[in-house]
Order: sequence, then structure tokens, then C-alpha cells
Amino acid sequence: MSYNLKFELHTHTIHSDGSFTPKELVECAIKYGYNGIAITDHNTDSGADECVKWGNELGLTVIKGIEWTTFWGHIVVLGGKSSIDWRSVTPQNVIEKVKEAKRAGDIVGIAHPYRVGYPVCTGGRNQFPQELFEYLDFYEVVSSELEDPTNLRSAQEYYELKQNGYNLTGTYGRDWHRDNDRAGATYLATYLYSENPTITAEEALEAIKQGKVYVGDRSTGEFILR
Repeated sequence: MSYNLKFELHTHTIHSDGSFTPKELVECAIKYGYNGIAITDHNTDSGADECVKWGNELGLTVIKGIEWTTFWGHIVVLGGKSSIDWRSVTPQNVIEKVKEAKRAGDIVGIAHPYRVGYPVCTGGRNQFPQELFEYLDFYEVVSSELEDPTNLRSAQEYYELKQNGYNLTGTYGRDWHRDNDRAGATYLATYLYSENPTITAEEALEAIKQGKVYVGDRSTGEFILR
């Protein structure tokens, strides 16, 4: 028997610009039926241990992570094993920084690559060199609400990258800062294939790395992207 475990891979707390405390984030994820989340505060992992603690107590898998929030794009690093100073990341050295994170045991992906940039979201749009995609593990194909028009460009680029031989897992990230669903909006999740009804953070990372995921509707699980 196999299971499709529902994960949210892009979240924020009061340790960066979110409204959730770590406990509130875990409780809210459980309320929506998630099996796990990744905690990815901007440029800090100071809330990660507390999230893991509450996940363990309340029954939610929590992946430690961080979102490198730079002027040239946002990069999500999952695993909590590397300790790279985000301030040192530039377009000139980003590939070496990603390789360093991966050597430490993390997996790395690009976040919301076509989000509206400055002045709405400084650095939100990806401006790193094309060569970076050769070293990433995943690509956030859909971010925030499905209806966000920037997702169309992200999906187009993702399919082009796959056609050109790039080995990137397609994921979804709510970029979840607070419990504020908009009426009429569609929210998705990244579903991880598992042979067991529960999964550890390490097993979740391996599933993402190997592409054993699909992106589907958060409520119904219906396929959106395989």
C-alpha cells in the first residue's frame, strides 16, 4: 500500500515576517490536514528547533530549512544541515554556495521565480544565472494562490527546463505567513509518495530529491502537476 502525504514546503513565522508562532504554524498545518511542513523563515533558522519540538509533540513532521532572501532571488534550503551566511550569496558565487549546502546534506530549490520584483518584493524574481538550475534539486512551480498569473510563467519555464534535461522536482509553496485563505482562491500542496502513513524529515527530503512527489489541490488531492 502507498500513501500520498500532504506537505507545505514554504512557511514563515514571527522569526522572520510571518504572523505564526512556531506552535501556531504547526497547529494550523494540522488543522488543514498536513502530514508535514518545512519551516523556511527568511535568512534565519532561529525558529526551526521550536517548530520541530511542537511537531514532535503534536504529530507533524517538520523539515528544518531557511529561505536565502537575496537581491537576486530567493532560494529555499531544506534539511537544516548547512550554515551558510545568506549575506555572502551573490550571482557570482551562488553555484558554489548551493554546492556547499548540498555537500552538507541539504537539498536546494528556487522559490517563486517569477514573482513581481522591486519595489513590491525586492529580489523576489529570480535573476541568478541560468547555470544555477543544473545544481538545484527542486523548482517551486506554483507559489501562493494557483490563480496568481506569475505561476503561468514559472510553469512554462519549468517544462522548458525539464525538456532540456534538467533534473528538477516540481513543487508547490504557499509562502505561508498567516492563516488568511482568500475566498475563491485555490491553494495546493506538495504530496510525497510513501510506503508508510508517516514519514521522517530525512525520508521527506529524499522523496523530494528523487521526484517522488506531485502537486495537487490542498483539499481534494487532485493532480495539478506530476
